[in-house]
Amino acid sequence: MRILILILFTLLGLCKSQENSSLDIDDDITLVKKPMIILPTSTHPNESLEKKVISIISEQATTIGRFDVIDRNMVDKILEEQEFQLSGLVKKNDIAKIGEFASAEIALLLEIIHFGQKGIPIVEDDSDKEEEDNTLFKWVVKTVVKETVEHIKVRDTLALENNIQTELKAKVTIVNIESGISESSFSLNASYTGGTRDYSLVKMLNQLAEDARIKLKEIYMITSEVIDVKGSYINMFSGKNLGLKKGAMFEIASKNRLKTYKGKRISLPGKTRGLVKITDIGLDGSRAKIVRKWRKIKVGQKAYELKSSPWITDMSFIFSKNHRYEISGKAWINSYSDFTGSFNFHLGSILDSREDMDAYLGLGTDLNYHIFSKFGTSGSVSLNLPALLAWRGDDDGHNVLSFFSDPSLDANLAIQINKTRDVVLSFSYVFTSIHGPWQWRRDTGSNDEDGNSITETEWAVWNDGVKPDLKPEGLYFSLSIRKIRF
Repeated sequence: MRILILILFTLLGLCKSQENSSLDIDDDITLVKKPMIILPTSTHPNESLEKKVISIISEQATTIGRFDVIDRNMVDKILEEQEFQLSGLVKKNDIAKIGEFASAEIALLLEIIHFGQKGIPIVEDDSDKEEEDNTLFKWVVKTVVKETVEHIKVRDTLALENNIQTELKAKVTIVNIESGISESSFSLNASYTGGTRDYSLVKMLNQLAEDARIKLKEIYMITSEVIDVKGSYINMFSGKNLGLKKGAMFEIASKNRLKTYKGKRISLPGKTRGLVKITDIGLDGSRAKIVRKWRKIKVGQKAYELKSSPWITDMSFIFSKNHRYEISGKAWINSYSDFTGSFNFHLGSILDSREDMDAYLGLGTDLNYHIFSKFGTSGSVSLNLPALLAWRGDDDGHNVLSFFSDPSLDANLAIQINKTRDVVLSFSYVFTSIHGPWQWRRDTGSNDEDGNSITETEWAVWNDGVKPDLKPEGLYFSLSIRKIRF
């Protein structure tokens, strides 16, 4: 009996231990900011520029909210107190000692590879030149004056000082302070042409700041964990404490799987589950909406931050027998928001009032409003606004063109096929149309100053005096294949 009681208590202890272990937060979850220092790897001749670039990197690292940037002056003070002098040249074998004193995890080592400023000649636009005078005397005078001025411009370097090109190329190496090993690196490149030296420099540094912000965010992407699932929303770790903002997107995945192979224990990635978009942000936690799901999302699964929002494209087909055929492509912006828009390309043919099929192509946009998302389907309504150019032959054999537009109200139903594919069914009602005149370009037989033919616009010729009209009003059905890239 005593043995049974002992076994029972032992099993209870193991279960309790396992339960406590399961409540521990995984080591790869991002909970705190990463302490970081930024140092130059060499003494650049332009010390002021070097300090500006380090200041920009520091400011951007602080702005994105994922790093605790240790001030260089504080680093110098700490090292001075420890009788370790930090010169302009930083060697990698010094990093461990610097990190020990400064309490940083990583160091960004800046190396300015190239910096230069030079004046760029402004190319004159020939279209702005005055028409040449037909008299020989005035032509000679203007030619001599022009050549003299151009000669002075070449000699006078001050003429270039208002069109300065500023270029900078730098390399940033990311070093693990504890080990002193370089983990990775990225480049910073920026160039601007225009204005004075100071103006051009400021514009170039603004470009550099944007490049630095993107690169810094990529080196410390957030890994979170689902702590609650309520319908189409989840709660997860990470919030304002790590600089998260509304609209940030994460991919949900199962926890990594451990596998032993030939005595070596390896970690395999878990299966991906879906996409979520941050809707509300707390101090150290966030609420997100499930915008796409291909497997069940559960508590305890990982959430990996995406570098950018998914890129969504559609390939659409309209088929109306003996009336209209069209293939179009759409690229959506601001994806997975209530209001979205697209850039469209159209190519097709349409029946005119003469019972002829006229080809057309053009561009356009969709203004889309999302209504619902449930059980692998989503519904939306949209306003389609195309700008199209149709072409055909007139009764005199001229190739004539005409502008037309047929805006429509669309009802769309997207059916999820797999992780990255949808089929979209749409019913479009064309409620009006705009159709311009048919025209063509006639060659006058004359040439301009550059030797190009001069043409004039002519009306199309119709023997019965009635132009073919394009009136595509009515109801259409279209089928789209959608691709989601992330």
